[in-house]
Amino acid sequence: MTGRTVLVTGASGVVGTAVLPELADYDVIAGVFRRLPAGSDRAVRLDLHAPSLGLDRRAYRELCAEVDVVINSAAIVNFSADQAEVDRLNIEGLGRVIEFAAEADALLMQVSTAYVARHGKAGGGDRRGTEKASARTDEYVASKYLGEEMVRDSGLDHVIVRPAIVIGDSATGVIRQNQAVHMLAEYLLTGRLPFIPAHPGTYFDLVPQDLVAKGIRAVLDANLRAGEFWLTAGPAGVPVERYLELVTETGRECGLDVPAARVADPSIVDRLVRPAFADVLPAEDLARLDAVVAVCGLVIIPELLPTSFGALPGGPAALTPTQVEDAWRCSIRQLIRSLKK
Repeated sequence: MTGRTVLVTGASGVVGTAVLPELADYDVIAGVFRRLPAGSDRAVRLDLHAPSLGLDRRAYRELCAEVDVVINSAAIVNFSADQAEVDRLNIEGLGRVIEFAAEADALLMQVSTAYVARHGKAGGGDRRGTEKASARTDEYVASKYLGEEMVRDSGLDHVIVRPAIVIGDSATGVIRQNQAVHMLAEYLLTGRLPFIPAHPGTYFDLVPQDLVAKGIRAVLDANLRAGEFWLTAGPAGVPVERYLELVTETGRECGLDVPAARVADPSIVDRLVRPAFADVLPAEDLARLDAVVAVCGLVIIPELLPTSFGALPGGPAALTPTQVEDAWRCSIRQLIRSLKK
């Protein structure tokens, strides 16, 4: 159902840049804070930290009068950000988006995360997060969990979409900004990480950005005004052992001398690594280790996530393990190309 005007907040982010071309036949307004997205015909600078989204009252009213749907993909995903910084955008900024959608009488599509399923639970890395200031994940998940509650309590027509780990385009591997799962792959490819802190039989849920965009498009096309949709690999989640194999195999195919890595019990970091090396490792290496532990504690999951692919009207079919592996190989190759520059 085209003919509606769609405001995409966070349009220069990973999900936003994937969504914009997918909605080419909608009247789309790209809401950005700093960077203008490539290929967008219409863009407006918005500040979700400010009243009226940083617009003067006249511009704000005009935007309200025009917009029929708000896709809110603006969020801080930086795990090194502190609680105040995360809340300032993911909670307070969302509150201003909700106010705007109410004044515009617009449908609100909130881009959350599939990892709200892990809220308050340990992941496949035995951690919900870490106390280390250099690497937090709890703040992010808690903010997205609370954000969903805010949207549900708003009284607005709304839908919630929950992407899992967003990787690059399924055909090219290109992505606006590398994610934590790319960071892990880079450390493995370069030998800076000799193990993944996880338990055997746990999973990564990897979903290509173009599939996320198609899922959002399907929800929009169906004019759905309620519901929660999981944009995930679902049953095609990648076992952590296979993730390691794919990184190693693809790296070696691309000519890199990738050292062998293994899956190790997450407690090894606190029991062995930190006591043995805390006094000799540089602070940045310890921070990197904390980041790895925190990220793995969130994104490596002990059970597979649900998926809405295959059930969304007009949406993509459910991903197969082969499709997920092929897409992840593309992302690894793209990562290697960037490392060689």
